[in-house]
Amino acid sequence: MQGVACAVRQSIYLSRVNSLYRRFMAQAQVDLTKAEAVEFSMKDEPWMKYKLEDGTSLFGRLVITKIFRGTDYDPTGQPVYAWSSQNLFTTIAPKTLKSTPTNPPPTSLDPNVVSTTHVDFERVGVEKWNVYELSDGSVLRAKLEITGIMRTDKYGPDGEPLYVVNAQMIPRIKVPESLIKRQPQSSRQERERKGMYG
Repeated sequence: MQGVACAVRQSIYLSRVNSLYRRFMAQAQVDLTKAEAVEFSMKDEPWMKYKLEDGTSLFGRLVITKIFRGTDYDPTGQPVYAWSSQNLFTTIAPKTLKSTPTNPPPTSLDPNVVSTTHVDFERVGVEKWNVYELSDGSVLRAKLEITGIMRTDKYGPDGEPLYVVNAQMIPRIKVPESLIKRQPQSSRQERERKGMYG
């Protein structure tokens, strides 16, 4: 799934960097009106730290808010899942980057409208995955993958610069054997007939 720029929310300014957005992701297309919501327990949901070349520390966290199991199965016989997720971002910027807060506070950080500067970055520490155990026995692991960061010419109420973060979720899901729908195997005679005639 392509990375998307997060939209700014003004809730406690959780994001000076486009804090919160919601989206649905799936292994394949899922009709949510027919899908079953699956309860789950969160086993790990770590904050990841990134060091930006301008001296700012960026902290990011992926949060899964709802998981669905669809009525369809993929080619391997596994049920198809979808989920709703949010990305949380916040920053700690050096004093040299601070300026007068933008007034009124911006409601959008569209790169086509505001002036931006691309900022290189590196992850600090080891790679960590979110872990969710589903009530049907499946286990969803996911990580936040940041693909690009831009500093804008806008400033939050604390004077720190606002950033646009492009990110995507990388999922892995392990499904128990009991949920896998095995395809009926064709007989040897049928296989030989298909082999002869394609």
